[in-house]
Amino acid sequence: MNNLLQLKYAVEVEKTGSISKAAENLYMNQPNLSKSIRELEDDIGIAIFDRTAKGVVPTEKGREFLGYARSILSQIAEMEALYKQTDEKKTRFDLCAPRASYVSQALTDVILSLGPDADYSVDYREAGAMRTIKQVANGVNQLGVIRYQTMYEPNYLNTLAERSLVYEPVREFACIVILSVHHPLALQQVVSNRDLSDCTEILYGDAAIPALPVNQARELAQAIEAKNTITVYERASQLELISRLKSAYAIASPMPQDVLDRFQLVQRRVDLPGNLYRDVLIYRAGYHLTRLDRLLIEKLRESARRVISE
Repeated sequence: MNNLLQLKYAVEVEKTGSISKAAENLYMNQPNLSKSIRELEDDIGIAIFDRTAKGVVPTEKGREFLGYARSILSQIAEMEALYKQTDEKKTRFDLCAPRASYVSQALTDVILSLGPDADYSVDYREAGAMRTIKQVANGVNQLGVIRYQTMYEPNYLNTLAERSLVYEPVREFACIVILSVHHPLALQQVVSNRDLSDCTEILYGDAAIPALPVNQARELAQAIEAKNTITVYERASQLELISRLKSAYAIASPMPQDVLDRFQLVQRRVDLPGNLYRDVLIYRAGYHLTRLDRLLIEKLRESARRVISE
């Protein structure tokens, strides 16, 4: 193997599924990239990719090799960050997580614990489960939190295993329905699916489920099509819409009371099938959790318990 650049090239080809697109992202010409990939395959004695009319896809052995390649590149990046001379006193940590108030509160608790004179750099992204899995697997984020219905847990755990990710449970909960205080259903203590049939649901736009059978995917699509929906991609817009559109609602995890009060909202129990969800922390196999990572996990669990007990 000539050098680590070849690993970077192979990982980029896997990510894009295209030699030409990978070459564009790497600022190199396509023939040189193709030659480098062929040389890498010759060096290790396996075919990493199958070339098809629709692009390139990893072979079975190629997927295994690419998993090791991502791990090597990630460890090197961590070493470079650890020993980088500039900003050596700066505390760095990151997280990619679902849109949940308890997560942002936990992150705030960690930052406050650093003290007023701390020098830190935090990268916090809100994203759906599949996007978070991709971010962590590709080394964009060290830590992630994903959310899924427990009925789909095997789908998610298989995906985590395929991408060499490990997980730790954070919390389990039943979703609630969030309504404006002026919503016609605001005074009901329990809201049913039938009660919501004439209302407008505010949905997140990245709620994909991995490896979902076609018949289940079709049923989910039909259920969504039967409702009035507005799709958003960030939490503040969702809360603002529910607050101002008196017939709108969202199915979400339990929220802190101060957030509800800020937007003049209420949360009510909702009677829905399969209403049991789990949040789990994910990170790459072989990644060593830092003291700050462990503190963040502790604060996540504390924050989740506070929300549930309110």
